[in-house]
Amino acid sequence: MKGNHHTEILELIRQHSGKPTQHTFLNNYLGNDHPRYPISAPVLRKIAKDWMREHRTLSASSFSSLLTSLAKGESSTEKFMVGILMDYSTTDQRKFNPALFEKWLDHLVGWAEVDAVCTSNYTATEIHNQWKVWKPQLNKFSRSKNINKRRASLVLLCSPLRKIQDNRLADQALATVEKLKHENEILITKAISWVLRSMVKHYRKELEVYLQQNGNTLPKIAFRETMVKLKTGKKVNSP
Repeated sequence: MKGNHHTEILELIRQHSGKPTQHTFLNNYLGNDHPRYPISAPVLRKIAKDWMREHRTLSASSFSSLLTSLAKGESSTEKFMVGILMDYSTTDQRKFNPALFEKWLDHLVGWAEVDAVCTSNYTATEIHNQWKVWKPQLNKFSRSKNINKRRASLVLLCSPLRKIQDNRLADQALATVEKLKHENEILITKAISWVLRSMVKHYRKELEVYLQQNGNTLPKIAFRETMVKLKTGKKVNSP
């Protein structure tokens, strides 16, 4: 059952979009068949920003309840809002139990939904700030039978790696890559590429050593894209 805050946000989405749709091509691309509202990312972000500005006093408990409700929503658009709302949340509102991510991931399917929730500004700061809580959580995700949680164990580290220099983050990333590098699903191989490329700025030496020692056992796409990033600063070679 949706709470009042969820209902408010969903109504704002509906006011700025058409009816939710499904499309075979997008289903295949995004990795799920959840309905999606035809609304642009900038409009969705403005809705979230304005709503959070009007609810600055919302407690961490109420905020996390809203996020949980949205994660369980029928549409991908509602699920995307979990990550977007966290981008505009206050420091106090972010003081909820990180274990909630496991509940949310039970309702997220495919790279777009997982990444929208797991690469917000929240992860860039709170994973580092609450490392003692997050490290076992990340390890648990990496061992999960749910491939979406295994992807999350990688992409949750991307934002912190790009913004913070802390060898604990790099060690965790490389250990998780080692654990998952033999999987062939693109949901994992592309996540490995992303997390390795996220290390280029702050962990270049560690990354180069790792690639030299383990490059031949990595997914080819991950090794290739990471080498290009190291050499050019870009994801792929320019045409």
